[in-house]
Parts: sequence; C-alpha cells; structure tokens
Amino acid sequence: MYSHRLILLFVFAAFSVSPVIIDWWLAPGGAWYRPFALWLILIGVSIWLQHMQEDDDS
Repeated sequence: MYSHRLILLFVFAAFSVSPVIIDWWLAPGGAWYRPFALWLILIGVSIWLQHMQEDDDS
C-alpha cells in the first residue's frame, strides 16, 4: 500500500519540476544521451518499485 503513496508523491514532484526538466532536456548544448538517461532512470525506478512490491507480497 505504501508504494502507491510513493508513486503519487513522485508523480506530483515530477509535475512540479517538469518545466525545469524539459528546459534541461531540450538545451541545445546538452549531450545526445540526455533523454535516454532520463528514460533509463524512470525504467530503473519502476523495476525497483515492482521488485519491492513482490517482496512484500511473499
């Protein structure tokens, strides 16, 4: 149950800082892998949360 609260908090935080992230993401002098790094972080957090939820169920 606590993971749902964590996800809601994360989504709220992402919406509140999204203009800063988008400006950083689209900066012309940025590295080419910047968007891929953000997606990799998101996928990693999702896998970690799923793994934590499976541990709680058993």
